Amino acid sequence: MGKLDVLNKSKDWIPYEYGNVLFRQPTSSGERLVIGPSGGHGEVMLALANTWGNQQFYVLYVLLISHSGAETGRYQSPLIECFEDLQAFFHTHQRFLESDGRDHIWIGSPSKDGLLVYDQHNVIFAYGDLARYEQILISRGFSRGEFWFPVPHSHSYPTTNIQCEEELLRHFAWQRSPLQEGDEWD
Repeated sequence: MGKLDVLNKSKDWIPYEYGNVLFRQPTSSGERLVIGPSGGHGEVMLALANTWGNQQFYVLYVLLISHSGAETGRYQSPLIECFEDLQAFFHTHQRFLESDGRDHIWIGSPSKDGLLVYDQHNVIFAYGDLARYEQILISRGFSRGEFWFPVPHSHSYPTTNIQCEEELLRHFAWQRSPLQEGDEWD
């Protein structure tokens, strides 16, 4: 099972991949890039965040459902001082983040150069220099094309990820706040 699964013709749940596609979507404040990687979501986010230059970052981990007993909510990291530390966090927790459908993870820039949201549907929403993001993604084999979440679908919550959730929540001295409207959607 994957982070996002669909029913096949035999009525079995199988992992769903979008096929390395992207498209621009209008928003109330302009546009965002909607990205459907086939895999390596963490690496895609890091490649896009790296365009923001040598600066500081933050991570927001949005825990929708906990199997470890942790309180659901928004977990804000302390300021991450360099890109290498951001990379270390993602490389440490990449398997968990790419296999568990009970959360979203954001990468932001205190200087507001960009925002990346990897949601529980295995999609990345990118805000910032969209033209630069598109160049990077096209060079990685992405193509343009609209898509959306498959219907019906299910989110995987492997019980083997309980320890991974606990380890992620120990990684930083997170500041927790309640979930906000719009955090939970199917």
